[in-house]
Amino acid sequence: KVGVAMTTMHARSVLAEASRFAERLGVPLALIHATTGEAESQAHLREAANQLTIPVEKHIVRNKSESAQALLSAAEQADIELLVAGAFEGPALNRRRFLSSAARKMVDSARCSLLLLVQPRIDTHNFRRLVVLTDFSEVSKIACGQALWLAEKDAVECVHVISIHTIFMDARARTGARDGKPARTRAQEERLMEDFLASLPKCQVQVDGNIVDATTGFAACEFAESVEADLLVLPGYNRPQGRVPPLADWALQVVPCSLWIVQGGAVCGNPSSLQ
Repeated sequence: KVGVAMTTMHARSVLAEASRFAERLGVPLALIHATTGEAESQAHLREAANQLTIPVEKHIVRNKSESAQALLSAAEQADIELLVAGAFEGPALNRRRFLSSAARKMVDSARCSLLLLVQPRIDTHNFRRLVVLTDFSEVSKIACGQALWLAEKDAVECVHVISIHTIFMDARARTGARDGKPARTRAQEERLMEDFLASLPKCQVQVDGNIVDATTGFAACEFAESVEADLLVLPGYNRPQGRVPPLADWALQVVPCSLWIVQGGAVCGNPSSLQ
Protein backbone atom coordinates (compact mmCIF):
# COMPACT_ATOMS: atom_id res chain seq x y z
CA LYS A 1 0.00 0.00 0.00
CA VAL A 2 1.14 3.55 -0.80
CA GLY A 3 0.62 6.38 1.69
CA VAL A 4 0.92 10.10 1.15
CA ALA A 5 1.92 12.44 3.98
CA MET A 6 -0.32 15.46 3.50
CA THR A 7 0.58 18.96 4.69
CA THR A 8 -0.85 22.31 3.69
CA MET A 9 2.18 23.03 1.46
CA HIS A 10 2.15 21.28 -1.94
CA ALA A 11 -0.86 19.19 -0.80
CA ARG A 12 -2.45 18.74 -4.23
CA SER A 13 0.81 18.11 -6.11
CA VAL A 14 2.10 15.56 -3.58
CA LEU A 15 -1.29 13.82 -3.64
CA ALA A 16 -1.19 13.69 -7.45
CA GLU A 17 2.31 12.19 -7.44
CA ALA A 18 1.39 9.58 -4.82
CA SER A 19 -1.79 8.67 -6.70
CA ARG A 20 0.19 8.00 -9.88
CA PHE A 21 2.67 5.82 -7.97
CA ALA A 22 -0.18 3.82 -6.44
CA GLU A 23 -1.64 3.37 -9.93
CA ARG A 24 1.71 2.03 -11.19
CA LEU A 25 1.59 -0.53 -8.38
CA GLY A 26 -2.11 -1.24 -8.61
CA VAL A 27 -2.54 -0.76 -4.84
CA PRO A 28 -4.74 1.44 -2.60
CA LEU A 29 -3.71 4.95 -1.63
CA ALA A 30 -3.93 6.04 2.01
CA LEU A 31 -4.01 9.76 2.85
CA ILE A 32 -2.26 10.67 6.08
CA HIS A 33 -2.77 14.15 7.46
CA ALA A 34 -1.47 15.20 10.88
CA THR A 35 -3.78 17.75 12.45
CA THR A 36 -5.29 18.68 15.81
CA GLY A 37 -8.76 19.13 14.32
CA GLU A 38 -10.60 16.15 12.84
CA ALA A 39 -13.14 18.28 10.97
CA GLU A 40 -10.33 20.37 9.50
CA SER A 41 -8.51 17.20 8.43
CA GLN A 42 -11.59 15.73 6.77
CA ALA A 43 -12.30 18.92 4.82
CA HIS A 44 -8.66 19.40 3.84
CA LEU A 45 -8.29 15.87 2.48
CA ARG A 46 -11.62 15.78 0.69
CA GLU A 47 -11.00 19.11 -1.02
CA ALA A 48 -7.58 18.03 -2.31
CA ALA A 49 -8.86 14.63 -3.46
CA ASN A 50 -11.98 16.04 -5.11
CA GLN A 51 -9.97 18.60 -7.07
CA LEU A 52 -7.93 15.76 -8.52
CA THR A 53 -10.89 13.35 -8.86
CA ILE A 54 -9.10 10.76 -6.73
CA PRO A 55 -11.39 8.41 -4.74
CA VAL A 56 -9.89 8.19 -1.25
CA GLU A 57 -12.82 8.07 1.16
CA LYS A 58 -12.01 4.54 2.29
CA HIS A 59 -8.31 5.20 2.71
CA ILE A 60 -8.13 8.25 4.99
CA VAL A 61 -5.98 7.95 8.12
CA ARG A 62 -5.72 10.80 10.59
CA ASN A 63 -3.53 11.55 13.58
CA LYS A 64 -4.20 14.34 16.06
CA SER A 65 -0.58 15.22 16.70
CA GLU A 66 1.15 17.60 14.29
CA SER A 67 4.56 15.96 13.95
CA ALA A 68 6.65 13.73 11.69
CA GLN A 69 6.37 10.98 14.29
CA ALA A 70 2.59 11.23 14.14
CA LEU A 71 2.69 10.77 10.36
CA LEU A 72 4.92 7.72 10.73
CA SER A 73 2.74 6.21 13.47
CA ALA A 74 -0.34 6.62 11.28
CA ALA A 75 1.53 5.13 8.31
CA GLU A 76 2.53 2.10 10.37
CA GLN A 77 -1.05 1.61 11.58
CA ALA A 78 -2.23 1.69 7.97
CA ASP A 79 0.40 -0.92 6.90
CA ILE A 80 2.03 1.52 4.50
CA GLU A 81 4.95 0.08 2.51
CA LEU A 82 5.83 3.29 0.67
CA LEU A 83 5.26 6.77 2.12
CA VAL A 84 5.33 9.70 -0.32
CA ALA A 85 6.03 13.23 0.89
CA GLY A 86 7.16 16.64 -0.27
CA ALA A 87 10.44 16.95 1.54
CA PHE A 88 12.44 19.99 0.63
CA GLU A 89 12.59 23.52 1.97
CA GLY A 90 14.47 26.75 1.48
CA PRO A 91 16.17 28.04 -1.66
CA ALA A 92 17.83 25.77 -4.20
CA LEU A 93 21.55 25.93 -4.89
CA ASN A 94 21.73 25.10 -8.61
CA ARG A 95 19.93 21.71 -8.66
CA ARG A 96 20.53 21.02 -4.97
CA ARG A 97 17.80 21.12 -2.35
CA PHE A 98 17.80 20.83 1.42
CA LEU A 99 15.70 18.31 3.35
CA SER A 100 13.14 19.84 5.69
CA SER A 101 13.38 19.04 9.40
CA ALA A 102 10.19 16.95 9.17
CA ALA A 103 11.64 14.94 6.28
CA ARG A 104 14.86 14.34 8.22
CA LYS A 105 12.85 13.00 11.15
CA MET A 106 10.89 10.71 8.84
CA VAL A 107 14.09 9.38 7.31
CA ASP A 108 15.57 8.72 10.74
CA SER A 109 12.54 6.83 12.06
CA ALA A 110 10.57 5.36 9.14
CA ARG A 111 10.27 1.58 8.92
CA CYS A 112 8.81 1.77 5.43
CA SER A 113 10.28 2.96 2.15
CA LEU A 114 10.20 6.73 1.55
CA LEU A 115 9.75 8.71 -1.67
CA LEU A 116 10.72 12.33 -1.00
CA LEU A 117 9.81 14.68 -3.85
CA VAL A 118 11.83 17.76 -4.70
CA GLN A 119 9.27 19.42 -6.97
CA PRO A 120 5.94 17.54 -6.84
CA ARG A 121 3.76 18.16 -9.89
CA ILE A 122 0.06 17.84 -10.57
CA ASP A 123 0.48 17.14 -14.29
CA THR A 124 1.25 13.61 -15.43
CA HIS A 125 4.95 12.99 -16.06
CA ASN A 126 7.51 10.20 -15.91
CA PHE A 127 10.97 9.96 -14.42
CA ARG A 128 13.66 10.23 -17.10
CA ARG A 129 17.00 9.32 -15.52
CA LEU A 130 17.60 7.31 -12.35
CA VAL A 131 20.75 7.00 -10.27
CA VAL A 132 20.98 4.01 -7.91
CA LEU A 133 23.71 3.89 -5.27
CA THR A 134 24.91 0.41 -4.35
CA ASP A 135 27.10 -0.93 -1.56
CA PHE A 136 26.74 -4.42 -3.12
CA SER A 137 24.51 -5.65 -0.27
CA GLU A 138 21.31 -7.67 -0.59
CA VAL A 139 19.36 -4.53 0.32
CA SER A 140 21.10 -2.73 -2.54
CA LYS A 141 20.00 -5.50 -4.88
CA ILE A 142 16.40 -5.03 -3.72
CA ALA A 143 16.66 -1.26 -4.19
CA CYS A 144 18.09 -1.70 -7.68
CA GLY A 145 15.37 -4.19 -8.56
CA GLN A 146 12.76 -1.64 -7.52
CA ALA A 147 14.50 1.02 -9.61
CA LEU A 148 14.47 -1.26 -12.67
CA TRP A 149 10.77 -1.97 -12.14
CA LEU A 150 10.07 1.79 -12.09
CA ALA A 151 12.39 2.33 -15.06
CA GLU A 152 10.32 -0.02 -17.21
CA LYS A 153 7.04 1.47 -15.99
CA ASP A 154 8.20 4.97 -16.91
CA ALA A 155 10.32 4.01 -19.94
CA VAL A 156 13.26 5.98 -18.55
CA GLU A 157 16.21 6.93 -20.70
CA CYS A 158 18.84 5.34 -18.47
CA VAL A 159 19.45 3.81 -15.04
CA HIS A 160 22.90 4.63 -13.68
CA VAL A 161 24.05 2.14 -11.03
CA ILE A 162 26.96 3.66 -9.12
CA SER A 163 29.30 2.79 -6.27
CA ILE A 164 31.69 5.09 -4.42
CA HIS A 165 35.35 4.10 -4.15
CA THR A 166 37.65 6.21 -2.02
CA ILE A 167 41.41 6.28 -1.47
CA PHE A 168 40.70 5.43 2.17
CA MET A 169 38.92 2.21 1.19
CA ASP A 170 41.89 1.32 -0.99
CA ALA A 171 44.37 2.06 1.81
CA ARG A 172 42.45 -0.06 4.32
CA ALA A 173 42.36 -2.95 1.85
CA ARG A 174 46.11 -2.77 1.21
CA THR A 175 47.03 -2.52 4.89
CA GLY A 176 44.57 -5.20 6.00
CA ALA A 177 42.71 -2.85 8.35
CA ARG A 178 39.92 -4.49 10.35
CA ASP A 179 37.97 -1.48 11.62
CA GLY A 180 34.62 -2.52 10.15
CA LYS A 181 34.74 0.16 7.45
CA PRO A 182 34.65 -0.64 3.71
CA ALA A 183 38.03 -1.93 2.51
CA ARG A 184 38.57 -2.90 -1.12
CA THR A 185 40.94 -2.04 -3.92
CA ARG A 186 39.84 -0.47 -7.17
CA ALA A 187 40.19 -3.84 -8.91
CA GLN A 188 37.99 -5.48 -6.28
CA GLU A 189 35.42 -2.70 -6.70
CA GLU A 190 35.33 -3.34 -10.44
CA ARG A 191 34.73 -7.07 -9.93
CA LEU A 192 31.99 -6.39 -7.39
CA MET A 193 30.25 -4.01 -9.77
CA GLU A 194 30.49 -6.48 -12.64
CA ASP A 195 29.02 -9.28 -10.50
CA PHE A 196 26.33 -7.00 -9.08
CA LEU A 197 25.12 -5.90 -12.52
CA ALA A 198 25.12 -9.49 -13.74
CA SER A 199 22.89 -10.51 -10.82
CA LEU A 200 20.15 -7.99 -11.64
CA PRO A 201 17.02 -8.96 -13.60
CA LYS A 202 17.12 -8.13 -17.29
CA CYS A 203 15.50 -4.83 -18.14
CA GLN A 204 14.26 -3.21 -21.35
CA VAL A 205 15.91 0.12 -20.51
CA GLN A 206 19.58 1.07 -20.62
CA VAL A 207 21.52 0.25 -17.44
CA ASP A 208 25.01 1.68 -16.97
CA GLY A 209 27.41 0.77 -14.17
CA ASN A 210 29.79 3.45 -12.89
CA ILE A 211 32.43 3.50 -10.16
CA VAL A 212 32.84 7.02 -8.82
CA ASP A 213 36.35 7.65 -7.51
CA ALA A 214 36.26 10.23 -4.74
CA THR A 215 37.34 11.17 -1.24
CA THR A 216 33.78 11.50 0.10
CA GLY A 217 30.35 10.17 -0.76
CA PHE A 218 29.24 13.64 -1.86
CA ALA A 219 30.70 12.77 -5.26
CA ALA A 220 27.48 10.80 -5.84
CA CYS A 221 25.56 14.07 -5.65
CA GLU A 222 27.85 15.58 -8.25
CA PHE A 223 27.41 12.50 -10.46
CA ALA A 224 23.62 12.75 -10.20
CA GLU A 225 23.85 16.39 -11.19
CA SER A 226 26.13 15.62 -14.13
CA VAL A 227 23.64 13.17 -15.66
CA GLU A 228 20.66 15.41 -14.75
CA ALA A 229 19.00 12.65 -12.73
CA ASP A 230 15.50 13.31 -11.48
CA LEU A 231 15.46 10.42 -8.97
CA LEU A 232 18.16 9.10 -6.65
CA VAL A 233 17.55 5.60 -5.22
CA LEU A 234 19.26 4.47 -2.00
CA PRO A 235 19.13 1.21 -0.04
CA GLY A 236 17.51 1.71 3.37
CA TYR A 237 18.43 0.01 6.65
CA ASN A 238 16.95 -0.14 10.15
CA ARG A 239 20.17 0.00 12.11
CA PRO A 240 21.76 2.27 14.75
CA GLN A 241 24.72 3.24 12.55
CA GLY A 242 22.51 4.83 9.92
CA ARG A 243 19.49 4.51 7.64
CA VAL A 244 21.57 4.59 4.46
CA PRO A 245 25.10 3.40 3.54
CA PRO A 246 27.83 5.49 5.25
CA LEU A 247 28.94 7.13 2.01
CA ALA A 248 25.35 8.18 1.26
CA ASP A 249 24.60 10.09 4.46
CA TRP A 250 25.08 13.38 2.57
CA ALA A 251 21.77 12.60 0.85
CA LEU A 252 19.96 13.20 4.13
CA GLN A 253 21.10 16.82 4.08
CA VAL A 254 21.32 18.14 0.54
CA VAL A 255 20.27 16.29 -2.62
CA PRO A 256 20.14 17.16 -6.33
CA CYS A 257 16.79 15.52 -7.08
CA SER A 258 13.93 13.50 -5.62
CA LEU A 259 14.98 10.73 -3.25
CA TRP A 260 13.68 7.16 -2.92
CA ILE A 261 14.95 5.22 0.08
CA VAL A 262 14.01 1.56 -0.45
CA GLN A 263 13.66 -0.36 2.78
CA GLY A 264 14.88 -3.93 2.47
CA GLY A 265 11.76 -5.48 3.97
CA ALA A 266 9.26 -3.23 2.20
CA VAL A 267 9.19 -4.15 -1.49
CA CYS A 268 6.73 -2.08 -3.52
CA GLY A 269 7.08 -2.97 -7.19
CA ASN A 270 7.41 -6.46 -8.62
CA PRO A 271 10.93 -6.84 -9.99
CA SER A 272 10.25 -10.56 -10.50
CA SER A 273 8.15 -9.50 -13.51
CA LEU A 274 11.40 -8.51 -15.21
CA GLN A 275 13.00 -11.39 -17.06
